[in-house]
Amino acid sequence: MIERMPPGAGAPMPKHLWWLIVLRGSAALLFGLIAVFWPGISLDLLVTLFGIYALVDGMIALAGTFRMTPGEPRRTFMLLTGCVGILIGLISVLWPKATVVLLLYFVAIWALFFGLLEVAGSLRMKREFGPDWPLSKGGLLLIVFGLLLMIFPGAVAVVATWVIGFSALLLGIALLAFAWRQHKRDRTII
Repeated sequence: MIERMPPGAGAPMPKHLWWLIVLRGSAALLFGLIAVFWPGISLDLLVTLFGIYALVDGMIALAGTFRMTPGEPRRTFMLLTGCVGILIGLISVLWPKATVVLLLYFVAIWALFFGLLEVAGSLRMKREFGPDWPLSKGGLLLIVFGLLLMIFPGAVAVVATWVIGFSALLLGIALLAFAWRQHKRDRTII
């Protein structure tokens, strides 16, 4: 059985992989805390930290892919999520001297991609489980955030660090809560 992950979290995870969700949530929390509470952080360091976060998140998603059964329909979705996260992470880590605009475009692309994936997954679940399945508001917020970063990079740059940090914090908290529910459910199923 697969349960829907929190908004902005990317791919759903199969049962018994709640600990991977805990790792993803912990990585998001750590990145969010650093981005929000380290006021003097340099842009080079922020780019590198975002890259490390995207790499860790991508590797965890990829590890989840290999733990899924080969016929699992959401395996391709997880594989794509992991590969894109790793690619964006590598670009951010290998070129930390990127300008503010380049950082914002990386984050904008990341937000657009994962927002679109989240909305697409939500629509697919709506088709599977009926009209009462909620549309992903987190995915829509990521799309709007990504578009604003692409259209107004200079104006958004002032608050981008806090927005990115708070978004990562909220995502981390949602992932940890989701992992707790998954763990409790897995224990009662067995």
